[in-house]
This record gives sequence, C-alpha cells and structure tokens, in this order.
Amino acid sequence: MSGIDPMQALEDSLTEEERGLLDKLAEGIVKRRMTPVAVFFLESMKPLGYVGSQLMVFLRPIIQSIWSNPSTYDRLAGILERRGSLELLLRRIEAKQ
Repeated sequence: MSGIDPMQALEDSLTEEERGLLDKLAEGIVKRRMTPVAVFFLESMKPLGYVGSQLMVFLRPIIQSIWSNPSTYDRLAGILERRGSLELLLRRIEAKQ
C-alpha cells in the first residue's frame, strides 16, 4: 500500500474557496446548535452522498427562483459530488464544537 490518506488527498484537491465554503457551512451548523442532528443526518447519508448532490442539481430551478444568484449552492453541490466530502464536512463540524 502506498500509505496515502484518501481524506487528505481529497482535502488537498479542494480549492481554498471550497475549503472556506465547507468551513462556513460547518460554522453555521455549530452556531445554530444543530450539531447532533447534522452529524446523525450526514453519517446516515454517507453512502448516498453522490445521489444527494444530484438531488441538489435537480432542485436547482427551485433554488434559483428563491435566490437570485445560487452560485454557492452550485459550488456546494460540486463539492458533494466527490466521494468522501461528507466525511470532510463531518470532521469540520466536530472540530468546531
């Protein structure tokens, strides 16, 4: 085995903007005291992470009618398409507690 941590490889593949978006999302969850619910939901959704990102793409027209510029939503959907991204989000949430 090469000893490369897949989570670290995924972290390294993210841009600074994408890392900031995950940090901001984690901070919002912790600030609103939704950590237990969010951790439970994200842990249960790990196997369906890609499907969830595709659901976000499907719901984009509805989001676009609510937000005039849903670019943050699009970036988040793009991040969640990557395998392991939910684990990165979970790690950030747990670190901010």
